[in-house]
Order: sequence, then C-alpha cells, then structure tokens
Amino acid sequence: MIHTRSVYESCDELFAAYRLAVRAGDGDTTTICSMVLMLRNDDDARFFVLSYDDGGGKPSYLLRPWRDGAVVDITDDGAVVPEVVMDAVTQGVPIPEHGSVFGWRYGDAVTALILIYANWAPGAPEPSWAVMPLAGIPQQQWPPFTEERLFGRWFWDYYQGGGIVFLSELIAGTRDAVFWVDAKTILGSGCCAVTRDIKSPEGYTLPAGRYVYHEALRAGEPVPPLEVLLASTSTIDLAPRLRPSETDGS
Repeated sequence: MIHTRSVYESCDELFAAYRLAVRAGDGDTTTICSMVLMLRNDDDARFFVLSYDDGGGKPSYLLRPWRDGAVVDITDDGAVVPEVVMDAVTQGVPIPEHGSVFGWRYGDAVTALILIYANWAPGAPEPSWAVMPLAGIPQQQWPPFTEERLFGRWFWDYYQGGGIVFLSELIAGTRDAVFWVDAKTILGSGCCAVTRDIKSPEGYTLPAGRYVYHEALRAGEPVPPLEVLLASTSTIDLAPRLRPSETDGS
C-alpha cells in the first residue's frame, strides 16, 4: 500500500501536463473532467479512468478500471492506496481525448492523420488509435510508429518535439474541407477526404488528398479518386464534429 500524498501530486501533474487528454465532465455531475490512462505490461495493457472531482469542496481524484471495478479515492490526507493505483497514476500513459485528430508532420506537410478512439462501444471494448497515411506518398514519409500495436509515451515525446501536431482545432475552423467517408465496401474501412490544402498558423500544411488506414494501403487496396469518395452519401464534414460544445467550458 502506498501513501496518497505523492499520488495526489502526480494526479495534479497529469491534468496540468496533458491538457489534450482531458475530457470535460457531464454538466449534471460534480466531476469536472477525466482522462484515460494506459498501463502497459509487456505486450499487454490495462486501462483506467482518472477523474477530478470537487464535489466535497476540496479537489479530489478518483481512479477506476476502464469498465468495471472498484473506485479508489485519491486525496492528500495521507491515506494509503493499492500499488496498482500508484502504478496507474505514475506509470500510466494518458490517452488523448476521444475523437481527437492529430497529424504526423514530415517537413512542412502533414503526411498522415492519427485518430483517437477512447469511448467504450460494443465493437470497441478498449481505447484505440489509428494511423491513416496520405495515399500515394512514399512509405518513408509514414510515421515511424505506424505498426505500433499499443499506445505509448513516445506519442507525447513526438508531440513535444513537433513531429505530431494537433489538428482538431485546425479542422474545426475549416468547413467543407475535411470529410469522413464510409468506404467499408471499397476499402474495408472508413477514410478521410481532404478537399483542399489547409495551412496552419504554425506554417505546416494539411494537403488535399485521401487519408486511408495503413493496413488497407499496405494490402494494396485501390483507393478511389477524391471526387468519387466525396460523391458518396455517407460523407460527414468533420469541422462541426470537432468544434467544442457550449457546455464543455471552452
């Protein structure tokens, strides 16, 4: 068992350092926000949800397993917590907020999209992520972590170093430019269609083109032209989807 004061401080640091992993809480609860943590064990991983709660007047944290299990209170009163709680908080890797879109930057261009899925669903029992390179580019421009099965702290290292860039805000501010297309009958999965080059304030560009799951590209699946994808009735403009809601405090 571990005393919670240092664990509590680690929780403070997580929420301060990984803002892109923080998810706003529901308006009808006392929970202000939460994040998902991945605790890796060799080739396997466990997932936890760390929540911030101010319902008692003094901030406290709660940790629970991803789906089912006991909730552990983490306070600064010197109580003790199980070792697994200490490990999850001090060694766990924050997963970016569900629905976030990042990009792999190669020079001044984004050459792959990185999509984050961190909501439970019957077909998605664990958080996951996907790398979608730009169709037609050389594979040396793909992210070096394209084949990684498990998320890792390397993601945040690349983000801090500028190799990974946050695209959600850029896409949210550009209507009728970035679309999700349900192309399962053609490619076995969805894909993203970007209708025009989008330049960021930081100077890099999200090029127009078709962004496809790397498994489909490696398999040599033929990717339809942009105009064919955009003619589908299943296209969704991602800009409104990525805009902060009026209730999340943004």
